[in-house]
Amino acid sequence: MDVVGTKSKKLNNTVDSWLLRPQTEFEKEKFFSSDELIDAYFKGRRDQVEESKKVLLKIFSDNLKRAQQTCEDFFAALEKNGVKGFFVSLKAESVTIFDAIFVVPTQKFLTHDFDAVYKMAREKKKELVTTTFNISFSFMPLTDSLDEEQMLMDGYILKYGKV
Repeated sequence: MDVVGTKSKKLNNTVDSWLLRPQTEFEKEKFFSSDELIDAYFKGRRDQVEESKKVLLKIFSDNLKRAQQTCEDFFAALEKNGVKGFFVSLKAESVTIFDAIFVVPTQKFLTHDFDAVYKMAREKKKELVTTTFNISFSFMPLTDSLDEEQMLMDGYILKYGKV
């Protein structure tokens, strides 16, 4: 009877000893469904794209201001050297690359002295070009066939000078 009595005591002890144990740290972790992971990925991707846009817009804005100032300074330098330009048009090829066309009097453009202007432009470009900024200078004589609408269609949307 001892054996049977002991067994029943153990059985009773076992049943009576069930306890609700506190959750371990591992059990407290949140598990995510595959849909939640995919949503989090796309949210992170959208956030990164927005951040990249902001950074590129800032770089473009700074470079555009730099290109405009460069054109204004070069326009003034042309006048100091006796070449009174009519206007300069500026085009953004990309965030870091700009192209400027200076429209100058035909008589000045056709002289041999105009080579000095090209030399000034090359020197100015060497001063300015970096991995994050590049500007090119072109020159065009003012003629009756100059089509400013075509220049606009070609992307030269900014104009400075005798407008």
